Amino acid sequence: MPRIQDSRAPGRVSTARQLERQRAILRSAARLGAEHGLERVQMSEVAQSAGVALGTLYRYYPSKHHLFAGVLDGAVRELPHPTPVPGDPITGSSEFLAAAVDELLRHPHLARAMIVSMNAVRAEGHALRAEPPAAASSAAAAALETDHVMPERILSSAGITTPTDEDRRLARLLEQCVYGILTWTIAGRLTTPQAVSDVHRACTLLLAPWREPH
Repeated sequence: MPRIQDSRAPGRVSTARQLERQRAILRSAARLGAEHGLERVQMSEVAQSAGVALGTLYRYYPSKHHLFAGVLDGAVRELPHPTPVPGDPITGSSEFLAAAVDELLRHPHLARAMIVSMNAVRAEGHALRAEPPAAASSAAAAALETDHVMPERILSSAGITTPTDEDRRLARLLEQCVYGILTWTIAGRLTTPQAVSDVHRACTLLLAPWREPH
């Protein structure tokens, strides 16, 4: 009988051994997701490939959506740290994000698994905000930390070291736009070259205020 997935937050990693185990799980999930896609990947396959017990996998990732949201979180964190273009914050951000989108879409099945799963985890977190504090904090943990990692990378790529509230707002808006471009691409509405082109255009339009000296 298949294991019933629950909506609790993923387990926290606190030791070097646990960290290595988690990395093995994410590597296996990424490989299998790239080969088979979200629907055809089985949690038991991931556990076997990673060399961990199925119960251990579920302790870290209580559902397949949590697992592939974790893969996306790791992929974002592993993106190369951007190198700003002196005097040209828009080009710096545009080149960084275009390269990030191109990398994330390199394996279409995996890209779809990551985006669909992150949407599901975020929706779950939103639904639980109306629940008691314990449930709400669990949802916050499950949402991972991708939502603040990418805006910080965008600001870094622009060479903005002391961002204002408006700078952070622009970075957040751009992240939302790029996420929408990724969503349309995995749905087959855009090709990867079109997605990359749209990212460049979005940066030009949304980040126009950064043309003024900071």
